Amino acid sequence: MLKQKYFLTDFFILSAEKQPIKSSWRKIEWLLLSLSSCSNDDEVFVTSEQIIGTWDVIWAEQDGESIDIPKGYIYMKLNQDGSYRTTMFDDYYIGTYRLEGNTVVGTTKDPITEYYKFTSLEGNNASIDYSNSIGTKYKFKAVKR
Repeated sequence: MLKQKYFLTDFFILSAEKQPIKSSWRKIEWLLLSLSSCSNDDEVFVTSEQIIGTWDVIWAEQDGESIDIPKGYIYMKLNQDGSYRTTMFDDYYIGTYRLEGNTVVGTTKDPITEYYKFTSLEGNNASIDYSNSIGTKYKFKAVKR
């Protein structure tokens, strides 16, 4: 019995006689559809009820350098009325926020826009990617009080 040889040409699988193999094409089509539908499956879903409160940052990373943060040195307080306060050591920012998907978008009185993207949320523990409109970026691990 002769073994059949196959060639992958672009997205078509051809037999040695250059005839398309329909069942394989359907498998490739299914695979491509499956891969294209997985784009944002890892995005975290958060609600206003979950984020309202005070979040103490306990760990921070910037430019590959990480540090444990004592409780109360960096925190954000998100109020039910849409106001918020971010404290970072001796500095603080006050403004209003809105929730866009898994990201808290705050605008301070300066105005500076801050982005707190929740990359994981399990109970009162969160991982947050922080950035702002002046170019500052951090990764935070935070605990809700």
